[in-house]
Amino acid sequence: MLRHDMTSLRLFVAVCEFRSLSRAAESLNLALSAASRRLKLIEEEVGAPLVKRLPHGFEPTAAGFSVFRYAQMVLHLGDQLSANIADLQSGVRGRVRVFASSSALVLRLAADLAAFAREHPEIRIDLEERPTADTLEALDRKIADIGVIVRGVPLPGVVAFPYAQDRLAVAVNRANPLASRPSVMLSDLLDEDFVALELGTAVHRLIDEKARALGRILRLRVQVRSFEVMCQMVAHGLGIGILPEAALRPLAETLGIALVRLDEPWAVRDIDVVMAQGGEPNQATRQLLESLRSKATA
Repeated sequence: MLRHDMTSLRLFVAVCEFRSLSRAAESLNLALSAASRRLKLIEEEVGAPLVKRLPHGFEPTAAGFSVFRYAQMVLHLGDQLSANIADLQSGVRGRVRVFASSSALVLRLAADLAAFAREHPEIRIDLEERPTADTLEALDRKIADIGVIVRGVPLPGVVAFPYAQDRLAVAVNRANPLASRPSVMLSDLLDEDFVALELGTAVHRLIDEKARALGRILRLRVQVRSFEVMCQMVAHGLGIGILPEAALRPLAETLGIALVRLDEPWAVRDIDVVMAQGGEPNQATRQLLESLRSKATA
């Protein structure tokens, strides 16, 4: 595989993502015949088919999934090298890749990272908002240096320290009788339609798990990807939503919806800073970790 150029690896990754050779070739401005030849050469070198050609498109084989992950890692390292060289030429002396949950960003992480960036203009922070599962995978694949996640079950392969706490609250349309109550329990909500975040988020997993523990299933009416869209759906009367209070409070004021306290012990959640176990972080990463740890202590 080391003999293949970056274009061939990018092509294979694109084929796996698009499930189409023609769309992959188009995305890289390659002729379809040239793309087909590149794909065939990779398969010949591996010595096994990498994709199944199905009526609806392409699907990676078991060997294809292995090459797909390898190619992603190689491409990421190449992109990182290019970025680091560009940083050195422009005076940047360090780069830290941070993956973080929406909850952590809204609560305090965005402000803490902005303060760090002002104090250390020579360090570049690459920030991606991702659910916990994606963050942990990125740490494992060395795509992220630091993750900030909502604490769940103990995780193998990572080290962590406490960073912050948030509290979940309920977003309710003001015409809903629940809006007049100072607090509610989850059992009070299970006959309502829910506007929920997408499946991979920590909030959705937690609420679904607690509802099932009560012998119920959430009545999902709408699934969205952001706190703001959730609150807009609630404002239009499409259901209720559960999300971090720090995110809900400004949106509730703007959209005219009610914020109701969720009176459950698990509504208070711990947020941790996590890193992959083993290996020595670079100087820039160590500085950011020290900064986040000091703010957590404060």
